[in-house]
Amino acid sequence: MAGNHYDVIVVGAGMGGLTSALKLASCGKKILVLERHSSPGGVASSFKRKGFLFESVLHYVDGLAPGGQIRAFLDDYGVSQKLDYIDIKEFGRVIYPEHDFVVGADFDSLEAYLKDVFPDDAQGVDKFFRDIHKFYAQLDHFVGGKLPHWCKMLLSPFLYPSIIKASCLTLEQFMTGKIKDKKLRGILGTIWGFIGLPPSEASAFYFLIVFRGCWGKNTAFIKNGFSSLFNAMVERIREYGSEVRFNTRVKEIITRGTGRIKGVRTDKGEEFFSEQVISNANPIDTLTGLIDCDISRKIYAVKLSAMQKTISAMQVYLGLDLPLEALGMRHVLLCVNTTYDHDGHFRYCRNADYHRCNLLVTSDSQLDGGFAPAGKSAISAITFNDYANWSNLTQEEYAKKKKEFAGIIVARLEKYLPGITGHIEVLEVATPMTMERYGLFPEGAVYGFSQTVGQASHNRLSQKTRIKGLFLAGAWTQPGAGIHGCLVSGKDAADAVKF
Repeated sequence: MAGNHYDVIVVGAGMGGLTSALKLASCGKKILVLERHSSPGGVASSFKRKGFLFESVLHYVDGLAPGGQIRAFLDDYGVSQKLDYIDIKEFGRVIYPEHDFVVGADFDSLEAYLKDVFPDDAQGVDKFFRDIHKFYAQLDHFVGGKLPHWCKMLLSPFLYPSIIKASCLTLEQFMTGKIKDKKLRGILGTIWGFIGLPPSEASAFYFLIVFRGCWGKNTAFIKNGFSSLFNAMVERIREYGSEVRFNTRVKEIITRGTGRIKGVRTDKGEEFFSEQVISNANPIDTLTGLIDCDISRKIYAVKLSAMQKTISAMQVYLGLDLPLEALGMRHVLLCVNTTYDHDGHFRYCRNADYHRCNLLVTSDSQLDGGFAPAGKSAISAITFNDYANWSNLTQEEYAKKKKEFAGIIVARLEKYLPGITGHIEVLEVATPMTMERYGLFPEGAVYGFSQTVGQASHNRLSQKTRIKGLFLAGAWTQPGAGIHGCLVSGKDAADAVKF
């Protein structure tokens, strides 16, 4: 029985769970990670088809350049020595009906470009960048400052006014007072797809964090894909003397009606005991399904049902029989926009208008030749879609709809990569149902709860719960989705654990 007792049990080996486990294991704590899949990473892992390697959902991960937050964490905990990094010096090519330019991952060149093409708004561009640099300076001070968290919050009106202002505004409201031209505002809002909400709904606070990571700083790629990162984290956790078990699904988080954690039970009936559990599973399943306390389940069911989830996503993965350079692709990423109106894009996505929805096109094989057989290449294109468009289809209807979607997307890619249709060796499609099935995202919500003003920053779901000893990590919690957001959530969950 003693072998079944742990300092902390972590449910789920996604980025948030692995970060928590690694941080705690490094302190000499006995940690057990339980993962239902046969490999770590959750929906963010890689997969192979006929010699082609694809990232299932990852398209751009910030914070991986030397000095970046993710890189620093991996360096500090001995993971980087197990990885090879490939530097990325630009975000990629951004395409609009009247503008086609390359974002070089530094604000100076972006600001110069925008002032050149929108001279009437040059002063507004200056003001926008002045204001966001104030925001970043205050954010960095808040995160890195030595004052206790409660003291920072108390003094925030005096120390962090830019953070408070951004937390109270949508991105559209934040920009409108500075930028007059709607097309310019559209360009500045391009990366709304990394959040899942258009500028009229997205929190300016969270958008600006993502904006700096994508368009303001260089980053890096993990050679052989991000599954290499997750495997390296698992290896390091084990080197610290802790355990990671795969093909083990947690069926129940045990409290026995005491209001405090006792352990977990798996679908095979195994019981593991601890007074502390960090769940990297989505909080809806965790707090309304896994917990054995009826009262807590009912309280959380009411609370969580009132929270808005993000839209789901669709993706086409293509393995090609020639290098993409032969088709004219010169950048690792293409961000294709059919309009400057992102509310319009959002409607196109929700209404399954695949001819006009925005697309993010990436080719990891241009960074890492190991993603495709010699002389070949791998590419993917992602957009958003409503879960409701897919949830009630027959098997026949589902297959037909997937085929139609893929056909439209490939036809659209012809405009930028002429001849691509004749060079496809592998074609796979992921739908909102795929996101739900593999990621266990309720309704396929790829970014968890929406980053609206009312659900972002301190309003977002905390790592702490009302159940003593139960903590949350992952995309649905503070600060948000993505590898970077999940890493921060995992660190914060580990810090919340008390011994």
